[in-house]
Amino acid sequence: MRLELKEKVDKLLEFKKVEKLKEILEIKKVHITIISIVLVLGCIGIYDALNNKVTIAFDNKKENVRTFSKTVKELLEEKNIKLGKNDKVLPGLNSKLKDNTQIVVRRAFEVDLVLNGQTRKIITTENTVKDLLEKENITISKLDKLNFPLDHKLRKNDQIKLVRVQEQIVTQVEEVPFGVETVYDDNLDVGKFVQVQKGSNGQKEVTYKIVLNDGKEVSKTLIDEKVILDPTNEIVKKGTKNFIVTSRGDVRRFKKTLDVTATAYTAGFESTGKKPGDSGYGKTYMGTTVRPGVIAVDPKVIPLGSKVYIPYIGKTCTAEDIGGAIKGNKIDIYMSELSKAKKFGRKKLKVYILE
Repeated sequence: MRLELKEKVDKLLEFKKVEKLKEILEIKKVHITIISIVLVLGCIGIYDALNNKVTIAFDNKKENVRTFSKTVKELLEEKNIKLGKNDKVLPGLNSKLKDNTQIVVRRAFEVDLVLNGQTRKIITTENTVKDLLEKENITISKLDKLNFPLDHKLRKNDQIKLVRVQEQIVTQVEEVPFGVETVYDDNLDVGKFVQVQKGSNGQKEVTYKIVLNDGKEVSKTLIDEKVILDPTNEIVKKGTKNFIVTSRGDVRRFKKTLDVTATAYTAGFESTGKKPGDSGYGKTYMGTTVRPGVIAVDPKVIPLGSKVYIPYIGKTCTAEDIGGAIKGNKIDIYMSELSKAKKFGRKKLKVYILE
C-alpha cells in the first residue's frame, strides 16, 4: 500500500516538473520572439537612418533615389552625373545629405546682355532675368526698358536688352523771330520796297522735357515757355504805283522797275567784233536790224521783246539783243555813233518794264 502511494506521489511530482518545464519553455519562446522583433526593427531603423531619400533634378528630369552617400558630391558620382566647368549645384557639393534633400543641377548656358548699346556674352546658370541682373550687379530704374519681364525664364541664346532711360528738364533762352509788316504806298513804284523800321528778334525762356535712351535724345517736349523780350517787327513800304508819265507826257503802265548798270554799243567792230559784210553784222539776236531804240539785255532778267522805258534818255526801247558781258541787272543801249557810245560811258539808271 505504501509502495503504491509512493509511486503515485512520484508520478505527480514528475508531472509537475514537466508542466513547469513547459511553462519555462513557453516563456523563453516569447522572449526570443520579442528579441527577434526588436532586432529586426532595430536593423530597419539603422537602415533607414543610413539610407536617405533624395530628389535630384537635372537635365529636364527628376529622380527620387535612396542613397547611403553622405554628401551631394558623392551622390552625383554614384549616379554618374557629370558637371561642366560652369554648372551649378544646389545645395553645394560638400553639403551633407539628409532625408528629403532636394538637389538641383543647373547646366550653364550662354546668353547675350545688351547694356548701354554694348553686347556681351555671359555664361550663366541663373534661372530668371532678375536673377541674372542681380548676379551681374545691374540695377534697374522705373524708367528703364527691358525687353523681357523680370520673371522670364532664361533660355540658351536669349538676348536680354536693357535700355537706360533718363528724363531731363532743361530751361533755355531762345530767339523769337520778328515779323514783317507791309505798308502799301501808291506813291512808290510797284515792285519797290522801302524799309521804314528795322526788325529785331525777341527772346523767350522755354522749358523742355528731354528723354534719353542710352544717352541719345529720342524726344523733346515743350512743357512751358514765356516771352522775356518782345520782338520788334520790321515795317516795309511796298510800292503800288504802276504807271509813269514819259517825257512826252504819255501815261504808261509798267510791271516793275529795275535799277540797272547801263552802257552803250554800236554795230561796229569795237562793240561786236564784226565788220560790214560779216555774217550777222548789224543784226540783233532776234534777227532784227539794229537801230536806235534797241537795247541788249540778260533775258533771265528782262525777257526779249519787252518794252523798257529809260527816263535818262527819255525813250521807250525794245529788248531785242544780248551780249556776252550783259549779265544780271545790266543793259546795253544801241547808238549809231561810236563817239556817242563812248561819251555815254557807264551809268546807274532806273528803268521801267512796261506792260
